[in-house]
Amino acid sequence: MNRLLSRRTMLRGAGGVALTLPWLESLAPKNARASDAVRKRFLPIFLPNGAAELWKPETPGSGSGWQLSSVLQPLTALKSKLTVLTNLENYSAFNSKDAFPKVEPSHGRQPGGWLTCMDPETVRTQLKVGEANIPSVDQRIAKFLATQAQLPLPSLQVGLSTAFSYCDGQPCSNSRSISWDYSNHPLYKLVDPLEVFNQLAAVATPSTPTGSGGPDPALLKRVALNKSVLDAALANTNATRLRLGMQDQQRLDEFLTALRAVEVKATQASAGMGGLACTPIAKPTMSDPNKPVNNNDYARQNSATYYKGTHADVMNDLIVMAFQCDATRVISYMLEDERSEFTYDHVTRRTFTQTGSTEVGGTCPAYHNGGQHGTQDDFASITWWNVGKVAELCSKLDAIKEENGQTLLDNTLVMFGGAMHGSNHNCSELPMVLIGGGGGTFKTDQHVVFQQRWLRDLHHTVMTRMFGMSGPDVDGFGMERADQPKTEIKEILAV
Repeated sequence: MNRLLSRRTMLRGAGGVALTLPWLESLAPKNARASDAVRKRFLPIFLPNGAAELWKPETPGSGSGWQLSSVLQPLTALKSKLTVLTNLENYSAFNSKDAFPKVEPSHGRQPGGWLTCMDPETVRTQLKVGEANIPSVDQRIAKFLATQAQLPLPSLQVGLSTAFSYCDGQPCSNSRSISWDYSNHPLYKLVDPLEVFNQLAAVATPSTPTGSGGPDPALLKRVALNKSVLDAALANTNATRLRLGMQDQQRLDEFLTALRAVEVKATQASAGMGGLACTPIAKPTMSDPNKPVNNNDYARQNSATYYKGTHADVMNDLIVMAFQCDATRVISYMLEDERSEFTYDHVTRRTFTQTGSTEVGGTCPAYHNGGQHGTQDDFASITWWNVGKVAELCSKLDAIKEENGQTLLDNTLVMFGGAMHGSNHNCSELPMVLIGGGGGTFKTDQHVVFQQRWLRDLHHTVMTRMFGMSGPDVDGFGMERADQPKTEIKEILAV
């Protein structure tokens, strides 16, 4: 094990507080070299319902030979650090032969194969159980990284869902989760920002989506008294500061200020959605996902206490915090459940051409029925907003310099895409953008158009080339197809 990577500075305090600090040169082992500390992170970001047609750039190419499409233009400042992949397919995972792009029920099946390249129904049949899948690629990577470094969290699953979504008659684990562990169980996302913060601060026993288990009593007391985790770790913080040089003292102060700001935003967002910070006498409507409205639909919209943009912003900050502090190196992020009916009334309608878009006023409808199955402009407006939030996250990652001289984004692979094409529900021509260099593994600033390429090959390439994995976890990944052996995608590799 790399001793440099296994050593980490913690701020400890009462109530189980154990804050992992970012890299501080003053506390590094004397014989440490910056080149020894390259920490590669993996961040798959799931886009529900596919993407609007104008997602695809007009021409393939690299450098100045290609341009982002209008739907992807929020990523313009990061163009030099991304690759768009066109004509990836995953229907091969659902059909043993004579594969056809249409996989039904699409919302209920396709997301279950996005990080596994396996039909969950096949696994359930083999095991004779009601809910199962093979371990997803993020969990295989997390298992491998556990042999390389001691991480506080092997992985983290987060998302922006606010209410239960329709599951198309399939097990809801197919469309409400994208990560699966080695016990054939789904790893459901945390949507309450305060739950995520407290996992990172090691002050809570995380509660499950079904409500079993619960937060640490010390956490509830701290929230009720409006106390910060920094208060609990004050003595340890002061002692650590005395060990630092002037520049590192400034870095520590900047980090602690930013951490407190994230804690405040997470607490406020949690209260607004009826999470851990919610008081019984002021429970917001958003906290009741099963409250029927309008023809037995469910309440899914912004409200007086909940705003989707704020939820996304604080989750972005938490992801940055997790990676910067090396609390984990694997995070899966669902921007929504697959068949999301959330009303995007916070997004202004736009009209789109191949090269640009213009605001036209008014607000967008529900993501699925009025968005995916409405006009392409409405669908593109919602997609454009989601792309913008991913761009903001990646820009924050790119603003943080690491000890190897690269940015946090340079050392990360953000895999941003969806499980279906778009309005046609096909499991082909999948939207996919790779952002970041994966620690020097991948080429960037290009649009690669395949004749047709299985999504499994992308996951295989990430495991073998970015992380240097081999053995059963690589060989046993995805549906086995005699006519389609696993192969690395050389077009995306830097060397």
